[in-house]
Amino acid sequence: MDRMFRVGIIISMHGIKGAVNVYPTCDDPKRFEKLKQVYFCPKGTDEDSFPNEILKELTISRVQYFKDRVILTFDGIGRIEDAEGLKDGSLWIPDEKAIPLKANEFYIRDYMQASVVTDQGRILGRVDQMLETKAGYILDVKDDKDHEILIPVIQDCIVLLDKAAKRIVVHLLKGMES
Repeated sequence: MDRMFRVGIIISMHGIKGAVNVYPTCDDPKRFEKLKQVYFCPKGTDEDSFPNEILKELTISRVQYFKDRVILTFDGIGRIEDAEGLKDGSLWIPDEKAIPLKANEFYIRDYMQASVVTDQGRILGRVDQMLETKAGYILDVKDDKDHEILIPVIQDCIVLLDKAAKRIVVHLLKGMES
């Protein structure tokens, strides 16, 4: 199987009939309505390292919503005891099932560990993580000495996203560096 996207994390059981509460890790939780299958991966397994044999295909039979969570029911899982083994695991889909990108959109995973340089050519470090806030995304960039700089993913700061070179060119606004 090719690359996969994580679309959710199972955070708890919901009721006694085997439904699970899922924290969606995709932009649009309504996307679960369009999915027929997802792949389950146990907690602690990294996207780049999981072998295909530990992925369990699950067929979605029902999708509901509660606040910011998605409640899923799967075929063949009809009791809470059957679902308990899924807790803290993650749900994945193959790349070809991902929602296509629009103009000026990108997949976060494509820029993890990307090198970050200023528009003046100074190397700042690598993307350690991408933080999501209500206002948008923030690049958490760390250098070799573990110094951190936070850069908002806004048009004024992001000059170039080069996926092929795994490089981001940024413009630092006044006050962004200490």
